[in-house]
Amino acid sequence: MKAVTYDKYAGPETHELREIPIPEPGEGQVRLRVGAAGLNPWDWHIYRGDPWLARFSFGLRGPGERVVGADAAGTVDAVGPGVEGFEPGDRVFGFLGFGAVADYAIADASKIAHTPLTATDEEAAAVPIAAITALGGFEDGGGCEGRSVLVIGASGGVGHMAVQVARVLGASRVVAVCSGPNAAMVTALGADRVIDYTREDVLDCGETFDVVYDTVGTTRLTRLKRIMEPGGVYLAAGGLGGGPLLGPAWAIFSAKASSPFARRKVIVVGTEPSHENLTRMAGWIEEGKVRPVIAETYPLERTAEAFARLEAQHVAGKLVVQVA
Repeated sequence: MKAVTYDKYAGPETHELREIPIPEPGEGQVRLRVGAAGLNPWDWHIYRGDPWLARFSFGLRGPGERVVGADAAGTVDAVGPGVEGFEPGDRVFGFLGFGAVADYAIADASKIAHTPLTATDEEAAAVPIAAITALGGFEDGGGCEGRSVLVIGASGGVGHMAVQVARVLGASRVVAVCSGPNAAMVTALGADRVIDYTREDVLDCGETFDVVYDTVGTTRLTRLKRIMEPGGVYLAAGGLGGGPLLGPAWAIFSAKASSPFARRKVIVVGTEPSHENLTRMAGWIEEGKVRPVIAETYPLERTAEAFARLEAQHVAGKLVVQVA
């Protein structure tokens, strides 16, 4: 089978489209005939070994031979021992961790769900990490029912899902922060107001919020507290920059450390997709309450180009690789 692989920590220019053996599912696993793979910052932080701390999990000396991509959608091709609820021919989507950008891939049955009837493989592949990161963050933070929500980085992969999920969970008001060219998209997804960060400082917005969901971490919590209610919750979902040691975790650690001084609760967002929460998300997609926005779909041969664009960190929505 064809797969996009790497064997050292480096950029996408070192990835190779190669022929490798078709994998076999083990206990509790299924094999997918992949239709599409969704790309995430998770992927490039792993294949670059960036930040350095990630290498304790993925290999200090090197990653070994790996296939890129964590999110996939496709058709069940084979079922391993102990799997219930899935059989060959089922359309599914979910979180693989590795191996998505390939003709065939292995997934734990506990981390996939049946694809929404209304979704293509490309749309379903764009969902898992982004949507469940949004959902898990809000639920860990006490939910959104009747609360005012600010989403910073609202046009990105996680951010555009957070705007929609906040609305589904009953937020009284959703305000989004992104650049002006993406304002129309974010408004269409359910934002009541869009703040163009290139023209307006969010600290001067004239509103206060019960929940702040932050995917970029560029404004310190000690400053953000002035637009947060006294009992407000800050959801730290990532950050830009941060250096080679901590990377995006720096913004998260910084927010956590400043929580006592800002007198605001900080929740570190880190939910992993599961069968249960993916099934819940699939229902919202079928009902038309949530939809992934795909900025562009790339053929398998242009995967490196897609990752290079993703690393530039200015994608509105998601990038997807069409495999089948």
